[in-house]
Amino acid sequence: MYIRRLSLIYSPKSLLEEIRKGNIIRNLSERELNAPEGVGFDLRIASLSVIESGSGSLRIDTRRTPSAESILWDSNGYIKLKSNSTYLAVTCEEFELPQDMAALFYPRSTLFRSGVLFQSSVLPSGYIGPMTFALTNTRLEDFEIEQGARFAHTILTSVSGAVNLYKGQWQGGRLVQPFDEEQI
Repeated sequence: MYIRRLSLIYSPKSLLEEIRKGNIIRNLSERELNAPEGVGFDLRIASLSVIESGSGSLRIDTRRTPSAESILWDSNGYIKLKSNSTYLAVTCEEFELPQDMAALFYPRSTLFRSGVLFQSSVLPSGYIGPMTFALTNTRLEDFEIEQGARFAHTILTSVSGAVNLYKGQWQGGRLVQPFDEEQI
């Protein structure tokens, strides 16, 4: 017999005790630990890399991504996203999701109001490490971003039923894979 269960979104306040113990999300900002807003947590940008040369490939058994070059923050802690360029943005925060939880990610509205596309995926149970997102500046003008700025929002949701924990090759926050590799 099929039993249908509704998933729920965890309120930030319901998770703070576990988070303060070092579970679920590590390195949250003081703002998020003391006064989170809404139904999730804001995430900060730690580093940026620009996607460079090389082609990507996604096949049944193998994959490959273009290489990426790390970009240094200027002396004031800023980077300008150039027009029509795609960057890989890594979070300050690190995740360690238990078996009954998954995370969904959304841009802060300043990004889309400025023509910056934010691309993400679902974070499955069992993933450990920082998150990486793609940011693409679609405008002709540069977009300035400061290191440590809140740029993404995560919502944590329940997962009902048994799941296989994530054991993929992106575990730990690996950024790119510029050579063909077998998929797990």
